Amino acid sequence: MGGDGVQRLAPIWLTHLLKRFAGQEQCEPFAPPAPLRPLWVIGDLHGRADLLDRLLKEMFARTARNAVDIVFTGDYIDRGPDSAGVLSRLRHFSDTSPSVTCLIGNHEQMMFDFLDDPAAHGRRWLRHGGYSTLESFGLSYKRTQASEACLQDLATDLRTAMGHATLTWLRQRPLLWYSGNVAVAHAALDPQRDLYNQLPSTLLWGHPLFFNTARQDGLWVAHGHTIVDKPGPTGRGRIAVDTGAYETGRLTGVLILPDGGVTSLST
Repeated sequence: MGGDGVQRLAPIWLTHLLKRFAGQEQCEPFAPPAPLRPLWVIGDLHGRADLLDRLLKEMFARTARNAVDIVFTGDYIDRGPDSAGVLSRLRHFSDTSPSVTCLIGNHEQMMFDFLDDPAAHGRRWLRHGGYSTLESFGLSYKRTQASEACLQDLATDLRTAMGHATLTWLRQRPLLWYSGNVAVAHAALDPQRDLYNQLPSTLLWGHPLFFNTARQDGLWVAHGHTIVDKPGPTGRGRIAVDTGAYETGRLTGVLILPDGGVTSLST
């Protein structure tokens, strides 16, 4: 007890660390992932429409389209060659299939920032692969075009090339999806906050405790954003699905079953 009669409690992160060293964390019960229906979670696409077509064909050879939920983890644009094709396919897919959810990733957010304030955010987006998105919509970009006036023109041209309907659809995508004890986010969930109290910055960009602090609420988090060689469970409460499609040629879907089974399928 403190001198004022108030009990002093260790911070949550310190409690978790001490429990890990004491071997307690691994002994606590943790149920396997159990979505309410079979669930495909598909990793970051980054302009690889060709891999998306191949993966969907192989997925539907394994599971009936109307018998599963399908969640895409975001980062549909930038870096790869066909961001426009990816957005067109996903928009049609989600509009015609109520069981399909497309989340927002940090690359979509960087593009929104560019469109909303080209001078302040344009150079950052272009540096992280935005030029590939421009090219996929038929817009040319040269590094000498980074003046504020040129960035404003690029933003105007991109809005026109994307079209109001596609851009509106993309801005309306959610940050989080969940079913049963499985949540899907682009990057991470804060293990010290409950599912309904997550910050958008965490969902989009990650959290320093996500990979080294096990959740205590029994929730499994399927996520993209961080490239892994081996998709699937990476620790208690985490399922990684991003295999770096734009540079490795491997786009991965992870199938999570209500009975706890987890399998992966990669192009």
